[in-house]
Amino acid sequence: MTRISFLLVVLTLSTAALAHHGPPNNVLFDMDNIVELEGPVTEVFWRNPHVRIRLRDTAGENWEVESGPVTWLARLGWTADIVNVGDHVRVAGYVSRRHANEMALTNMLLPNGLEFTGSSRPRPLRFSEQRLEVERTVIDDARREEAIRDASGIFRVWAWGVGEFGGGGMPDNADEMLTESALAAREAFDLLTDEPVLDCVQDGMPRAMFHPSVLEFTDGGSELTLRSHEHDIVRTIHMEPAPDPSTQPAGPLGFSVGAWEGETLVVTTTRVDWPLSDEAGTPQSPDVRLVERFTPTPDGSRLDYELTAWDPVNLTGPSVRTAHWMWVPGLAVLPYECELWER
Repeated sequence: MTRISFLLVVLTLSTAALAHHGPPNNVLFDMDNIVELEGPVTEVFWRNPHVRIRLRDTAGENWEVESGPVTWLARLGWTADIVNVGDHVRVAGYVSRRHANEMALTNMLLPNGLEFTGSSRPRPLRFSEQRLEVERTVIDDARREEAIRDASGIFRVWAWGVGEFGGGGMPDNADEMLTESALAAREAFDLLTDEPVLDCVQDGMPRAMFHPSVLEFTDGGSELTLRSHEHDIVRTIHMEPAPDPSTQPAGPLGFSVGAWEGETLVVTTTRVDWPLSDEAGTPQSPDVRLVERFTPTPDGSRLDYELTAWDPVNLTGPSVRTAHWMWVPGLAVLPYECELWER
């Protein structure tokens, strides 16, 4: 079998999480309707949030074929030079619920006779007997050793969604914590039309913390910076004594003030101007108050996260959600650079 090597310093996002809204899931795509097409590739769009190609099928119709994020695909072995304009390919995928002549890729037969199955979990081959395999290599030793040497407390790179290393979370508010009006709003939320990140809008707090992603804390003294790969989110945490939050402008990420409790970083965020509390469509009012606790384990291998939200309009009391990231020495927070492809 042909194998493609690459350096394992890129992010693999979890396909199980709707938080990423990636293909395929049954909300955006009809999982009971799979189609097969073949024809020449007419365009390739190698950008986040999802790599796409266009092809002209044998009936002369143009189709858009959507796969995963750039970094996720790179880790599966699909790099930008594998498929090119003019290549004749065969594809199979689930039909979109949003747009006509659009599908979520499950299988692609490449011109070299190898078949890409579009998932970190091997799907059955559909068109051939030769699977596009990946030969994983370890992070460069020098890079890894440098990261181990420089790591201190929370100040390192953490990963959630890198399959080999774990991480995970509970991104949604529990139903029993919602007011009647919030429950009604959640019920009316339509992912197909109401989800802003589908249009490359950078997420706001607290949802920004619940994407399977890679993040990094850096120490600037009076200000800490938290960078996340997903949507290139950058948060500034003002360490006490900090400016009065009530004098600060509101924004999607709010205004964050941090303090240390031993090794735990406690961050209080107010002034949040973002309409959604979670991926399920729970609404959020400007009166929301968020308290986050970031606690590394003594050996620095894991970062535990607890978020408590108070919102007098939408929550009946404090709503607690949790997550955790794993330390992956040498992993980098790569640019996300989300860009929409004109239809």
